Amino acid sequence: MKVFVTGATGLLGSFICRELLQKGHQIRAVKRAASQMTLLEDIAGQIEWVIGDMNDTVFLESALTGIDAVIHGAAIISFDKRFESKMYETNVLGTADLVNTCLKLNVKRFLHVSSVAAIGRKPNQREITEKDRWEGTKYDSIYARSKHLQELEVWRGAQEGLEVKIINPSVVLGPGLWGQGGSTSVFHYAYNEKAFHPAGHANFVDVRDVAEIAVKLLESDIHGERFILNAGSLPYKEFFGTIARSFGKKPPAKEVKPWMLRVAVALEFVRSRITGKEAMITKDTAILSRSRFHFSNQKIKKTLGVEFRSFEESVDWTIAELKNRYQL
Repeated sequence: MKVFVTGATGLLGSFICRELLQKGHQIRAVKRAASQMTLLEDIAGQIEWVIGDMNDTVFLESALTGIDAVIHGAAIISFDKRFESKMYETNVLGTADLVNTCLKLNVKRFLHVSSVAAIGRKPNQREITEKDRWEGTKYDSIYARSKHLQELEVWRGAQEGLEVKIINPSVVLGPGLWGQGGSTSVFHYAYNEKAFHPAGHANFVDVRDVAEIAVKLLESDIHGERFILNAGSLPYKEFFGTIARSFGKKPPAKEVKPWMLRVAVALEFVRSRITGKEAMITKDTAILSRSRFHFSNQKIKKTLGVEFRSFEESVDWTIAELKNRYQL
């Protein structure tokens, strides 16, 4: 198949591209003129690149001509309310334009990369499955809302004829861009020997597992389904402790207390307004840092018969790759 990929230059997108090439598929991928190609340098020449804006319908129509399938992974991730409108424009309206163009050009296969953030959850709930529907609780961040609305556009496409498959990964572990945010920031945090760890639990999944499952689902006749992709969950103390020890660093030993979070949110608000930079600690992230949800992986395991890599394997591999790439 000839597959159109959005979000190709990010951590997950780069591994999806590698998996597609390994399976013999052709790739046309979209990027911006200023996109970093660090994660794809060795295979960039095997990909047909188009430069454009996902909100430009004329561009999309040209980019999707001759395409057999789409993997849509592009999205803005932010918890700062100042970025909410931009996130809506990209995550929701950009997805609506992509869905409409696929329908217009009769591109049927559509795999959407969502997030566990878009799965509904309730207070005191522990295990979450694909059957849990969005309810709009305090656990739903502005990012989560954008991903939920994004999914609604994809499901609308399914009602109009798209063969939709949605994957909902948890925190994706892998060797991304060092010190530049994204899920690789959890490794950066542990490497810097931070003293504090959140009180809640982290859900995680290896980037290689997500990429392999995404391509298997794209190739399959399965559609009209969503799948949580999650290898497991751990208390943050154990989560960051394992990463720190694998780096040979001192693990965080102090739990972040609720009053500390309130102070941190206030200080971060001031810092972000003074500097103009995005706030990394917000009311949303403070609430999520204390949550103890576990996202069930039983549906995808039963459907495809897959097994997920262990946390320790993912951590050791990621750190080895990061050390080699960045001379850590």
